[in-house]
Amino acid sequence: MDKLVIEWGKLERTEAIEASVKEKATKVLKFFPEATKLIVSFQIINPVSSSGKAMQKVSMELRKPNKQDLRVSKEGSDTYGLIAEAEKALLSQKS
Repeated sequence: MDKLVIEWGKLERTEAIEASVKEKATKVLKFFPEATKLIVSFQIINPVSSSGKAMQKVSMELRKPNKQDLRVSKEGSDTYGLIAEAEKALLSQKS
């Protein structure tokens, strides 16, 4: 997966999350063969140490030729659900 870049931010890297990202990236890159890079970024919006639910943000940026990049961001508390939602939103932008 030389086209995939994962930016973990302050989220703890786990094999399970990485496997989920790679699975979704394979599907996205299959639908967008012209893509040069897929960047998946994780951010912690509301850390566990603060009041309220721990919140994360998952962003996917698909780089395409001629600066026709596609970007999607999802926020919530379920990391795996956010990865799946971001993948679906990216695939829905296929023209």
